[in-house]
Amino acid sequence: MSQQPKLTQRTKSGLIVWSILALGIVLTPRIIRTYFPGDPIKIEIKTLKKIKRFKKAERKKQWNYRRNRYHTPPSKFNPNEYTLTQWMALGLTKKQANVVLKFCKYPLKSNEDLKRIFVIPEALYQRIKDSTIYPSKAPNRIPTNASTLQAEQQPKRITIGTIDSSKLVSIRGIGPFYAKMIMRYERALGGFHKKEQLLEVFKMNAETYEILCNKLDFSETLIRKISINKANAEELDRHPYLNRWQANSIVKMRIQLGGFQSLNELRKSHLINAEDFEKLEPYVSL
Repeated sequence: MSQQPKLTQRTKSGLIVWSILALGIVLTPRIIRTYFPGDPIKIEIKTLKKIKRFKKAERKKQWNYRRNRYHTPPSKFNPNEYTLTQWMALGLTKKQANVVLKFCKYPLKSNEDLKRIFVIPEALYQRIKDSTIYPSKAPNRIPTNASTLQAEQQPKRITIGTIDSSKLVSIRGIGPFYAKMIMRYERALGGFHKKEQLLEVFKMNAETYEILCNKLDFSETLIRKISINKANAEELDRHPYLNRWQANSIVKMRIQLGGFQSLNELRKSHLINAEDFEKLEPYVSL
């Protein structure tokens, strides 16, 4: 066995000296602050009052800016008929107003559609929601032969229940990236049942959304449902409309109830509100 090297007396003395120096470097600032405190910083009462007035003025300025940035419409209005200038007069930027106009082409049918437009801030929505009107007009009657001719001239739409990446890429304006993102979200959801869900797809924009709405047919959907009486918490958590806490809540309720007898029993969970239930209901079964 090899013997470990022994420290000489000189080496030991050197280590002790260096340890004392290091300890002195660490403790010196504390000793100075303890025994030789500096003069306290003094601020005159007048200066303190000026600082308080300045902070108060800044808070008031910010509050007035947020309050006055958006404006209430002068009268009742149909959002689908508003122009770029009128949207900008309400407080939107030109870029935001242009995005809103693209969504209004569909057209908007309710405040729920209006709220889904991601460029409209909540503050503006609250100002305009009580001033909106959506007139319901009876569709113009078209002669039978004209209707048939029009249907023949329209390009064939892709049924949403049969979409796949190859069909999406065949749509002009939809590349491999969007096809991949759409199909990934479609698999996570269990199928689309309305066009507005496309807005939930990662990096979806107004232009792509408009293209898809014109090319996809949502009249026949195919939904893959999750059994709330059989699925475990991990399976439930994987659904985009549920989080981990909601999934665990469903499993615990199922154990307490001895199994769900009705989907409406999900409403008893304090973690699932009315909006959550409305979104989730098409995707669950007993």
